[in-house]
Amino acid sequence: MGVKYRPGKFIGPITNQVIKKSKQKSVSKTDKQPTYIREIELRYKKRRVKSDAPVNEPLTDPQKVYELFSDLQNEAKEKLITISLDTKIKPLCFEVIAIGAVNSVYARPIEVLRAAIPLNPYGIIVVHNHPTGDPTPSDEDEKFTSNLLINTKSLGLEFYDHVIIGHNRYFSFAERGVMQRLKSNIPV
Repeated sequence: MGVKYRPGKFIGPITNQVIKKSKQKSVSKTDKQPTYIREIELRYKKRRVKSDAPVNEPLTDPQKVYELFSDLQNEAKEKLITISLDTKIKPLCFEVIAIGAVNSVYARPIEVLRAAIPLNPYGIIVVHNHPTGDPTPSDEDEKFTSNLLINTKSLGLEFYDHVIIGHNRYFSFAERGVMQRLKSNIPV
């Protein structure tokens, strides 16, 4: 049961002074204005892809991811994309997380997971491009993937792969064993 303050009832000298002072205050114009709180509403856009793109198929290997996002090889700047996946490894959606420069893109792990969390996905795949055409990962790519592995593990998400797209080729962290090596370095 909550306690209610009633006028005329003893509530203590300090509280009584506060109540008296608050009654004497005049209300300013700013006090009458409404207060706002942000509401988040997710909206999805449809994007046309090639007719033979494996949109409704499980992304069971990096070749399918490459086929779906091969247009990234034509981009002049690095783009980072998160693909959210269901339990059958089918894409739920994807989000362009960040657009960087010619040789780098920056994003925090929370930004990578931002679109995925409301969908309650089973896992994610991260994709980005190297405009130079060489998909070999940099040290920063490996550090980023390692940090993302730690964050997805703590959230209970499966992080399947990080695919880097170059000119007519790709690099898959899972296919090359880098994901397994990074997973083994994560403390339990």
